Amino acid sequence: MRRFMLAFASFAALSALLTSPAAASPPVPFPSSPKGLPAPVTLPSGVDPVSPYLPQVSCSPVNMPGVVKLRALVLKTYGEGGAGGISRGCTEGVSEHSEGRAWDWMVDVSDTSERTAAANFLAWVTANNGRNARRLGIMYIIYNKKIWGVYRASEGWRTSSGHTDHVHISFSWNGARGNTSFWTGKVGTIDLGPCIRFTGTYGALTSTPRTGACPQTKSLLKKTSLGNRAYGRTGDTVAKAQGLLGITKTARFDAATWTAVKAYQKAHDIPYTGALDQPTWASLSPSSMTSNAVAGYTRSEAIRYGVLNYSDNTFQRGYVGKAAMMLQTALGMPTRDRNGFFNTVTLAAVQRLQASAGLTQDGIVRAEEWQALADAL
Repeated sequence: MRRFMLAFASFAALSALLTSPAAASPPVPFPSSPKGLPAPVTLPSGVDPVSPYLPQVSCSPVNMPGVVKLRALVLKTYGEGGAGGISRGCTEGVSEHSEGRAWDWMVDVSDTSERTAAANFLAWVTANNGRNARRLGIMYIIYNKKIWGVYRASEGWRTSSGHTDHVHISFSWNGARGNTSFWTGKVGTIDLGPCIRFTGTYGALTSTPRTGACPQTKSLLKKTSLGNRAYGRTGDTVAKAQGLLGITKTARFDAATWTAVKAYQKAHDIPYTGALDQPTWASLSPSSMTSNAVAGYTRSEAIRYGVLNYSDNTFQRGYVGKAAMMLQTALGMPTRDRNGFFNTVTLAAVQRLQASAGLTQDGIVRAEEWQALADAL
């Protein structure tokens, strides 16, 4: 069974983290006056901040707009090489391709015209400590056994491996979303990307940039005998999920399955990962459950537990943890919606409780909400 996220490193991610001494020479000879990309807007005097290395944490096989725009502009400007690929499945370990924020420009180092085009772009984008890379939101580049990272620009081109038939470009989240000065004319901020809500799962998909720290990742509250599956996987386990989701059984985790999983997660207050992870399996297939943090609690028992243990706490939408699962049980929510993630379905249930008890319908759970539940017993 594939252990999510950090268990394995992809070829590109391993290359990006190599710690070999700085290499003075670039991957190919650079021109002294490289041909660069024309900006579609007037560039500001300031420049975007340097992005840290942001490895894949989510599974989102969709071409991101900033990457798509850069690909089109590079191909138009230099007229060389193949379009290559951007997004791909989530079966190869950690890879920004699996989040749609990496592009492989197919320019072979053995082809003179393609190599020249690559040299012009690479010289331009990495010049001045990566000023243009920062404007584009480029995180690192690999070509012809060398790697350059904006977060390690002072080290220049370091030794890597492979990538002789294409330039690999990985983007920060701001770069992938196209929220950088090269496209907007305004200096962007660092977007740190999605957050993992439960240990052992992918990050929850979001279109909202994140500038602060993620909430604390919580341990899984439910586990099953079924293995985690994500976009690109095949087999009987995927077919089982397709049957439970009511879609065609292809035994392949394809776009239709990804869409169905996301819709199911949204409808049942499960972190919106797009993957068949343990919270999703526990909801889809309760008979496969092997552990449950609130197993055996009736609704009345959950209410009494909440009054006793959570009356001094305040929590609301976005909270993840046992208290949320106990609340979902106390509210009498369907079993498939009890996973410990306080999202829109739980919010609606809390607001109904607040309305019936004459409380402010703000969706925030305090001692008054627990007492209202107890009074209704």
